[in-house]
Amino acid sequence: MTHICFSSEIYHLDPKDLIILADTSTKSKEDCADDVVVLIGEKDLYDKTKPIINDTLLKGRNIVKKAIAKNQPFIPVRIAFVSRINRWDFISPLIRVLRYKYKAYSSNIYHIDPFEIRKLKIERSFRTPENAYQFSNPKYQMPEEERVKLYNQLKDSMQTNGYDDRFPLDIMLCRNLGIQDTLNQGHHRMGVAIDCNIHRVSVMFSAAGQAPKFLHPLFRLVAKFNLWFKHIWQK
Repeated sequence: MTHICFSSEIYHLDPKDLIILADTSTKSKEDCADDVVVLIGEKDLYDKTKPIINDTLLKGRNIVKKAIAKNQPFIPVRIAFVSRINRWDFISPLIRVLRYKYKAYSSNIYHIDPFEIRKLKIERSFRTPENAYQFSNPKYQMPEEERVKLYNQLKDSMQTNGYDDRFPLDIMLCRNLGIQDTLNQGHHRMGVAIDCNIHRVSVMFSAAGQAPKFLHPLFRLVAKFNLWFKHIWQK
């Protein structure tokens, strides 16, 4: 049986990105209280030989149509995904190396306001001119002058050309302890977009699996605390 999991957060996405999606097959549908739900497919960014499973609209086509007719820039959307990890596997959703073994990406990109992402408090770090391109791994350390240069180049590019859709942010669903969504890649782009007061960026969603349901209440609290502690530590 298909095991469908849901994002921990609601994302406000451009309805024009949703209307182009085909409807999810009836066999894959599961009950969900949210009005609009996108079921992401599977795309391997690193192995082009693997077949792509397209994203589909699980629920809410009429709402999407009405939003477009009213020219609404964004509407609330829940993101769903088919777990690539077996239900009985309690370990893989919790361990980074194992989680990434099963990770796949949405086939499409979507547009969102980066200020909305910040409100969700799902960033694992905040990148600023002061800490840009500073990494704990000595392998990736670079001189101060080079760090500043890279940050300014990115900022100048966004101020001149806007956000480049070829480089979407990556939000991984249920990344933190297999329950909490987090911004996985793109913290510098996110920070610069906000610095430049840009209100439209591209995003893709990725996922692997989810922690067992009976652990959700406890893990949700721990995951929220982990993100809160990271944010406090960086200030």
